[in-house]
Amino acid sequence: MLPAAQSYVPGLGIATVYRNVKALVQDGWLESVALPGEPPRYEVAGKRHHHHFRCRTCDRVFEIDGCSTNLTQLTPRGFRLEGHEVVLYGLCTVCAKMA
Repeated sequence: MLPAAQSYVPGLGIATVYRNVKALVQDGWLESVALPGEPPRYEVAGKRHHHHFRCRTCDRVFEIDGCSTNLTQLTPRGFRLEGHEVVLYGLCTVCAKMA
């Protein structure tokens, strides 16, 4: 990301990028997206509940709107579900065509 940004703002440093991302998170403009085993990614805050699909070939992450199942059915008896994160893995359409 930084080399592309540097073409618009010569001399832009990585510390400046991280400082601004941190400020945007603190101000509520961005939210961190945690994918297991990966550094955090960020997306615009305030979106409806959704999940993510990560392509194992190109590493791109795609948003999946909403939930398709009732996850309370998976919750053990006596437990109270308060939230969840679902990440799907596979090949995106472009990578699937090339495979």
